[in-house]
Formats: sequence, C-alpha cells, structure tokens
Amino acid sequence: MSPSLIVFLIGALGLAIVWRRHLAAPGSHGFYRFFAFTALLGLAAWNAPSWFVEPLSPIQMISWILLAGSLAVALIAGRTLRRFGRPVGGIERTTALVTSGIYGRVRHPLYGSLLLLAAGAWLKDVSWASSGLALFAAVAIVATAVAEERELEAQFGEAYAAYRGWTKRFLPGVW
Repeated sequence: MSPSLIVFLIGALGLAIVWRRHLAAPGSHGFYRFFAFTALLGLAAWNAPSWFVEPLSPIQMISWILLAGSLAVALIAGRTLRRFGRPVGGIERTTALVTSGIYGRVRHPLYGSLLLLAAGAWLKDVSWASSGLALFAAVAIVATAVAEERELEAQFGEAYAAYRGWTKRFLPGVW
C-alpha cells in the first residue's frame, strides 16, 4: 500500500469522525462539505509525488499561484468572519450576517478558496484520476454553498435574500 493511500485513508477516517453528525444529515452544508474535503484530500494525496517535481515549470508556477491565492483568500475570509460575524464556537456558526470586507464582494470566499485549492492541486499532475477528483471536489463545494445558502436564508431571512441579490457566489461580478 502506497504512503499516499495510507495518508488518504487515515485522513478520510478522521474527516468522517469529525463530520459524523453532518453525515447523518444529508442535504446540510456539512454533509456536502465532508465530500468536498475528502475529495481535496484524495487529490492532494494522489498528486503528492508530483508536488515538487520541476517546481519552476510554467504549469507548476500557475499551480503555486493558485495555492497561494487559496491561502490568502481563506485567511482574509476567516479573519473577516471572526471580526464581524460574532461566531459561536469558531467560525462555523455566525450570529450576524457578514456583508463587509471580502463578503461584500462574494458570498462564499472560503468555498471559493477551496475551488482555488482544488485547481492548484489538480495542476500538480493533470491526469484522468486527478481530473475526476478535482471535478468531484468542485461539484461538492458548489453543493455545499447552495445548501449553506438555504440555511443562511432560514437563519437571516430577508436580509440574506437581499444580500444574495447583490453579490455573486464565488467570483466578484461573474459567478
């Protein structure tokens, strides 16, 4: 058994333990997020042997830029949620609708950062397997965002519906 497969299996088990309550609630954002993170873990593990092969090649440089962008967006979004969202227990559950900072441009910058992560990890070694994992991760991330939007509209009502009307989901002005 390869080290990458062992890392994936242990990581997937850990994710299943952490998200076990969400796995019992199909349709919740946590349910889809489990599959997104598992696919991202699989993608990173599958492409692990290629991460530092020819690190200065053009495709690798694009990959590193996407990965750095993913980290930057995640840090900015996480900081914004902690500052304005009045979270209860981490940033998972906010008690205030956040519409400022990066959230004034897109509704799901953290999930957008995961899409950048998937693209960056995929470019490390483009293959049929990595393409399938990246596509699965992207679909699961979008499903997570859609499910979370239903939950946020139930929580924040008309304020969230209005916010959804003037922001894009992942990419400002586009998507």
